[in-house]
Amino acid sequence: MDNGLRGRLSYSYQDVKDKDKDRGISNSPNHLAKLNVIIPLLKEKIFAGTEIQYMSSRTTVDGKKVDDFFITNVTLFSQNLIKGLDASVSIYNLFDKRYRDPVGAEITNNYVEQDGISIRMKLTYKF
Repeated sequence: MDNGLRGRLSYSYQDVKDKDKDRGISNSPNHLAKLNVIIPLLKEKIFAGTEIQYMSSRTTVDGKKVDDFFITNVTLFSQNLIKGLDASVSIYNLFDKRYRDPVGAEITNNYVEQDGISIRMKLTYKF
């Protein structure tokens, strides 16, 4: 019996090196993982989805490290709720995790603090 529950899990590992400098490449995580789950709330109409992402620590161009992190995103969405109308509302970084991404050498700290919790809404009408 198909209850509409869907899931996906992905993981990647990489060990990238700069052969000339015999060290890792900046902003190159060793581990990346994602878990996605979609749950139907109203058959073929309304769904809830969650995504959990993990990224391991990374180095900046000057050899410092930014911490690893987990973030969670959730979405409530509809498909053809009213003929031709799709809608969604998403909360990104649900637990307001503070994390950083490495950037180029022109920035003093070589990293940029990323957004905390944010909400996005979308309406699409097809005719």
